[in-house]
Amino acid sequence: MTRTPQSSSPRKRGPSDSIEDLLAGAFETADRREARAAWVRQTCRAWADAQTEMDHFLTSIVNQVSEEEFERLFEEQQAKVDAIRQPLKDVEERGLWPRELYLGGI
Repeated sequence: MTRTPQSSSPRKRGPSDSIEDLLAGAFETADRREARAAWVRQTCRAWADAQTEMDHFLTSIVNQVSEEEFERLFEEQQAKVDAIRQPLKDVEERGLWPRELYLGGI
């Protein structure tokens, strides 16, 4: 019994396929870069907003609570601001982007 070639075998790739692959990769890279830039802008806005909210809150209570209570509230508010800032630090210090901003995750 002889075997016949199956139609599902991969086709031979030519130079135009390589060009198409390069173009697709360039668009992926551009899309990823654009998505990362948008994420940085959005996260920086959220960080600035959180810092402003913290400042307004602490300013409004500074003369109404004890020094110990103020310190506790300051630490609580600062933890919220730091939680927003941490992903930016991860990118800056370790090059670690949020999962959705890697290739294939956009």
